[in-house]
Amino acid sequence: MLRKIMNATTVFLILIVLAIAVTGGILYAQLRTDSVSAILAEEQAMRALLVAHDEDGPFLSVLLFFDNRTGRAAVLDIPASVGAVLRPLGRVDGIGAIFDARDPGEYRRQVESLTGVSIPLVFLLDTSQLVDFIDLLGGMDLFIISDYRDPDGADPMLLPSGSTRLDGEKSVQYLKEQLRSDVDAEQAGRRQTFVQALLREIKANAAFLGHRDVAPVRDRLISTETESRGVTAFFTALGRIDPDRLVRRRIQGTVRRVEVAGVPRDLLFPHFEGQWLKQSVQQIQQTLADRSEDEGLEMLVSLEILNGTSRTGLARRTSELFENFGFQVLNVGNAESSSVDHTLIIDRRGIGDLAERVAAVIDGRRVLTEIRPDSDVDITIILGGDFDGTRVRTERQ
Repeated sequence: MLRKIMNATTVFLILIVLAIAVTGGILYAQLRTDSVSAILAEEQAMRALLVAHDEDGPFLSVLLFFDNRTGRAAVLDIPASVGAVLRPLGRVDGIGAIFDARDPGEYRRQVESLTGVSIPLVFLLDTSQLVDFIDLLGGMDLFIISDYRDPDGADPMLLPSGSTRLDGEKSVQYLKEQLRSDVDAEQAGRRQTFVQALLREIKANAAFLGHRDVAPVRDRLISTETESRGVTAFFTALGRIDPDRLVRRRIQGTVRRVEVAGVPRDLLFPHFEGQWLKQSVQQIQQTLADRSEDEGLEMLVSLEILNGTSRTGLARRTSELFENFGFQVLNVGNAESSSVDHTLIIDRRGIGDLAERVAAVIDGRRVLTEIRPDSDVDITIILGGDFDGTRVRTERQ
């Protein structure tokens, strides 16, 4: 009898333990935080590398920034032709040369080194996946600058100018064909416009993409190490952005012809060994986090940049720096003297704090106000001998 009671008690205790374990497992599965939500909760900001590729490597590669506090986002275009010393290959080449869709870790590390920030999220789509993903969204609206005709091939394209809604096949085909014919700067703009249009569709379909019946289909179209719940959280976050206020940036640099394995290639090398780019990335993150009412006013400030030194091309290169930070540069030229000692930021409109913001880009300390009602620009920058190309140095530096 005692043995029967002991056996019954043991079975009862085992059942209780099992019930507690099952309940705990269910609660854990329901309450655990996915990786994307954890990033947003801890950092309040998200960085994701989005790459579309074919057998030749990436044809679309952008670093997406999102700030959870302000709901603002930015994209940095990263062409495969960005030149760098690729240690795994033992040569100088475009970063697209180390891309491997089966293991994108090395490519991610190269982009992290290039930009100076960690990238916790990577999403890959091959051509067919991108086509199907756009079709899952119901197509996308693209603005065609001029009538486009491509009569060759099994599926001829005849697209009228203006805003046109295209299916996945035609959207990707139009992007890739235009990238073959455009110059580098136009290619970057076209890729950014494509991404902006795609983000509009994602925003409109964020709830749809997160639906439990759609998620399995969605996940088959995206290659990523992020778990399905995290992918849902990612698209939910993108649903909170305003694509029309998207900050768009591209890598500023010099195109040089480099011989790679006996074949000449044109590679884009970022200015000042990438220091400008890293500064620009930091500025992007600061801009997205800025909750002040005057955010984005940089685009309303017009600049004139004059070279007060004997260094050829300094004003032009500096104009690219300021444009990368979102300012308008209307005039580039030489100052009256080529032996200016100290860099000057001259406020022509009395715009005060915005002049200080311009100076902060290059650590300028000499901000003057000389109002000229007839001036075509808001601020004149005269570069002096204390400017090293990226920032103004003090005498002790």
